[in-house]
Amino acid sequence: MTIYTCYYILNHIAYYRIWKLVVINHLNLLLFTKDVSLAKQAEEAGVESIIVDWEQTGKHQRQSGYSTEINSHTTQNVIELAEVITIPITVRINPFGSNTIKEIETALDCGAKIIMLPMAKHPREVEKFLDLVHGRAETIIQIETSELVEHCHLLRDLSWNYAYIGLNDLTISRQKTWIWDLVADGTVEKIFESLGHRLIGFGGVTIISGGNPIPFINILHEMSRLNCRLSVLRRSFKREIVGRDFQTEIDAIRTAWVAASERNPKTIQDDHLAFIELLRDKKYMLYKV
Repeated sequence: MTIYTCYYILNHIAYYRIWKLVVINHLNLLLFTKDVSLAKQAEEAGVESIIVDWEQTGKHQRQSGYSTEINSHTTQNVIELAEVITIPITVRINPFGSNTIKEIETALDCGAKIIMLPMAKHPREVEKFLDLVHGRAETIIQIETSELVEHCHLLRDLSWNYAYIGLNDLTISRQKTWIWDLVADGTVEKIFESLGHRLIGFGGVTIISGGNPIPFINILHEMSRLNCRLSVLRRSFKREIVGRDFQTEIDAIRTAWVAASERNPKTIQDDHLAFIELLRDKKYMLYKV
């Protein structure tokens, strides 16, 4: 084999690797927890960020009667996690208001590298939030109010790093019956289209064999179709991981994500139509509507 041939092969391997990185978009996984031991397992398994959740304002009233998770994390939790993990800590603060600047400064002082803003109602709030952060941390904007969805196109050119569609609160805000209504009726897809090629996420991740009433593998296929770039390891993941190897389950999710990304256009469309039909069937079984 000549030097030229070796160079040619190595050069094309490099191009192939770059192509794979471009085509197979990485799915960033985030985990809500204040548990140091669990956070360390997550870091070792390749989870991209740990979320410490300070959101309390209005949440109990807003989500009363719904099956949601309401955390009570503290500044001390951020400090403790920052001492033992190296992946970025995300702090979800309260909705934008007079206390936002104080919460941002406190989060940064405690070691947060990403700040998440929930329940914004207009892009002006998002813009003010970004001005207060002033590039000192990355930012995640949660899209979970009807008002923000209506003005979603105005978010496109703002300087946030990630957006995450909060299906629970958006379902409440839009007075829908079921969180998956927002996928079935095209709301989620329209948000993705409005924001172009920005880094957007929705839904939740659990083990590949898990998911109830919707099998997670079907959700993952839809996430891949929409070019989802981040998601959270949901409550069921914490339950379903018990007795299993954390690393093995995360690796299985990564492998399934690559496989989903490599589907041909016809398979992607067939899987999408089957998913929408599955949502309709499950909704009828649950609500008889």
